Amino acid sequence: MSEHKRNRLWLKHCLLFATLFIAPSLSSYANADAISEYVIKVKFIHNFIRFTQWPTESDELKICIYGKDPFGLEIDKLNGKITNQRKITITRTQLIEEVKSCDLVFLNIQPPKRHLFERALAELNEAAVLTVSDANKAADYGVMIELNITKDKIAFRVNHTAAKNSDLKISAKLLRLAREVI
Repeated sequence: MSEHKRNRLWLKHCLLFATLFIAPSLSSYANADAISEYVIKVKFIHNFIRFTQWPTESDELKICIYGKDPFGLEIDKLNGKITNQRKITITRTQLIEEVKSCDLVFLNIQPPKRHLFERALAELNEAAVLTVSDANKAADYGVMIELNITKDKIAFRVNHTAAKNSDLKISAKLLRLAREVI
């Protein structure tokens, strides 16, 4: 397949993802002058949950923000929502020991505290915790989903190997929409 066809196919997948999953949930923001990057990232995180299966059954789905919280009150809008028959709870933590009790961890550790980022990943090694970050090249370090901005658009990379090693099943639909799967 030519590079041009691959690029067109990738663009179609991104548009499909935005049309089916992101745009409907953003309709309440249609009159806003500008939508915050983190408002959109919360929508992405919510959809990552919808298209991920954890190996154990539970009534609760715990989202943890590890490090500085970039979302503010926006992520709290997910608190109490039911997704895949699980009630979402939001927790903010600075304690590495707490991240193992989460179902999804957003890792927001920036230099000069990069060692904490690496310690958190080591703590979560093979745990059934979906790791998400918007740090540069986070998927290369073992984060399962890396959110990034490319050409003023939010895209994501998936480290499918890390997810499989943790017994998480990421839907093929979501994998097809990723900018890159490693």
